[in-house]
Formats: sequence, C-alpha cells, structure tokens
Amino acid sequence: MAKITLIEVQKKDKNRCSVFVDNEFFAGVSMETVIKFHLKEGLELDKKKLGEIIYTSEKEKALKKALDYVSKTLKTKRQMKDYLLSKGYLEEIVFNVLDKLAEYGIIDDVSYCVRYIESTQKKYGRKLIEFKLMEKGVKKTDILKAYEMLSENKDDIDAVDNVYNLAVKHMKNKERTKENYAKTYRFLAQKGFLFEEIERAISKLKEEE
Repeated sequence: MAKITLIEVQKKDKNRCSVFVDNEFFAGVSMETVIKFHLKEGLELDKKKLGEIIYTSEKEKALKKALDYVSKTLKTKRQMKDYLLSKGYLEEIVFNVLDKLAEYGIIDDVSYCVRYIESTQKKYGRKLIEFKLMEKGVKKTDILKAYEMLSENKDDIDAVDNVYNLAVKHMKNKERTKENYAKTYRFLAQKGFLFEEIERAISKLKEEE
C-alpha cells in the first residue's frame, strides 16, 4: 500500500495541490479532486488505484475547463492545448481531452479557418490571413482546405473587390498622383494582399481618373 505523506497547495496556483506519496512527489491535482476523493495525509491506498482516481478526476475537470474556454469563442487545437497546459494538466490528459473535443467536432481547425477567413478577408489579404492563422498553430494544409471549401461557392472576384474597396478608402480625398498610388500600394501590401490583386485594384482606380 502507498501512503499519502503530504498534500501541499501550489504556490503558483492556489486551486491546485501537490500530492506526495511515500515522501516523493506523486502528482499535481486540483483542490476539487482532493476534496472529492477525501485525499489526506496518512491515507493509505494502492498506488495504482490512487493514480486512477487522480487521472480520471483530472481528465473530467480538464474537459469541463476546455468546454468553458471554447464556449466564449472558437479556438484552434494549439490554443486549447496551450491553455490546458497553462492550467497545469499533464500532457497525457491534455491530448486525451483534445481527442475528445475533436471527436465531438468542438475543435476543428479547418472550420476555425473558414470562419476566420470569412470574418477578416475584407480587411486582410490571403498572405496575412495565412500568417495570422499559422501564428495560432493552424497547419498550412488545414488553411488550404478552408480556402478550397470557400472557393467552391465563390471565385477570386471577391478578393479583388475587397482590395479595390480598401484602395478607394485609402485614396479618398487624395490626389491621384504617382506618389499616392505608391502609398496605397504599400498599404495594401502590408495588409497581406497578393501582388496580382493589388495590381488589378490599382489599375481599376486609374481607369476611373
């Protein structure tokens, strides 16, 4: 039998405790787990059973924490992983929760990309959108899948129209000079739009002079 020799509140997170068994660190657990299973110093349990109790409870708590987190806004797989790890959960538990969320369709990076692209494509170009998505931990293959899904119902006219509308706003009340066109070009490039899209938008502006 194994004996719990110390239960100590963690300094960095007062809602978690470090459990020591036979004078050696065994696991970090939530305060809720300690209370739920009446864990206390001097308690003797089979070490395997103690591990199962802690693992099951922590997994359930991590899943609930993940569902609360994702209920506010959609999250990428990496964002969820980083969040759970920052809460002190073991990697094994985190990956178990991620698999469960993916199984239920709660975490889906392709769907996340589709929504992100739809909400940002009027102000950012594809290059910048892809960069921002990869910063969030999304794989390039998932980004490409999202664009493929969107392109099934739309064509590249939307992207050109977005660039043109931004160019019009940027050129508003400005003289149609070579210098101002160059400034508008740089502005659109910083937004991540493709060279061809910017060229077509600027050309359209010049045709209207």
